[in-house]
Amino acid sequence: MSVDYDDILARSIDEPAFSNGTEGDAWTAKWCCRCLRDAPFRNMGRGSGCPILLVTMMGRRPAELLDGPRDEQGRYSMADQYTCVEFRRPGGGGDGEPHPRPEPPGMDGLFPRPDRARRMYVQPDAVPTEVSVDA
Repeated sequence: MSVDYDDILARSIDEPAFSNGTEGDAWTAKWCCRCLRDAPFRNMGRGSGCPILLVTMMGRRPAELLDGPRDEQGRYSMADQYTCVEFRRPGGGGDGEPHPRPEPPGMDGLFPRPDRARRMYVQPDAVPTEVSVDA
């Protein structure tokens, strides 16, 4: 899935994602500084960087940032304030497709492998829109 700056900006909420620079730095250190989507820009200065991060720097909250875990009092860790649905961890291939272990040579699998279900993340207060998914 390709992330486009204009689409992210159009879907973003007109409120800051972080209340101060410390929150922003703690969150980006956990998520953006090891995400494969931003690695070419971060390591070699190629491309324009992650559009989700660019939108957060404009004082807006992208819809791709889902609220993270909270305790009973509503408190959260600064690094886990949001969960980025476009995050691609190092070593995971970065393309979002599952890479199951291959069957041993000369052996068939005991059970057929099920197709991986698609998940869609939607903000709770988002306006419903029609979405098509290739099957």
